[in-house]
Amino acid sequence: MTNTLDYYFATPSPWAYLATPRVIELQKKYDLKINWKPSDLMEIFAIHGVANVKDRPKPVQLNRLTELKRWSKFLGTPLTIQPKFFPVDPTLSHRTIILAQKNNINVENLIFSFQKAVWADEKNISDENIIIEICKTNNFNSNSIIEDANSEEIINEYKSNTQEALSKNVWGSPTFIYNNELFWGQDRIDFLERAIQNN
Repeated sequence: MTNTLDYYFATPSPWAYLATPRVIELQKKYDLKINWKPSDLMEIFAIHGVANVKDRPKPVQLNRLTELKRWSKFLGTPLTIQPKFFPVDPTLSHRTIILAQKNNINVENLIFSFQKAVWADEKNISDENIIIEICKTNNFNSNSIIEDANSEEIINEYKSNTQEALSKNVWGSPTFIYNNELFWGQDRIDFLERAIQNN
């Protein structure tokens, strides 16, 4: 039986940024097959009635910043608490990831590069030039990345990821589904690893 993990995420999610390197470690440690599924988090929020960060109560917003500081320090992962380009439209980065998968590119490194661009490098991942720059550093070289990422085929697959996420009760990023069990949040990775160990 294939050891498979479905990973639903949005590139601008700080929690996904903190999670991705640890998920990659699990992939290597347990010979996991990971289905990387960038999804439209804003659509998911809207359908489930989850408030965007800026619309949440002030105490919730302040606690979020505190938790980001704690986890960044605990994991030793550089993170700018209030980066220059956040919120940012992740659509093009998500479609580019899907395109890269179809071109047999090592997408886990590409995904983390997009996340790091937001949270450590303070770059605008909605900018086509930034997208191309990040792709080149991840050995994804093509003169038609932007055009191809905006093709009907890629757009439809992106929509499919989002609908699939909704059908599986995904409501935030990162969400992991392993053996039909949902684990939400980077702070649930320990529970996820236990489930993998017990498989």
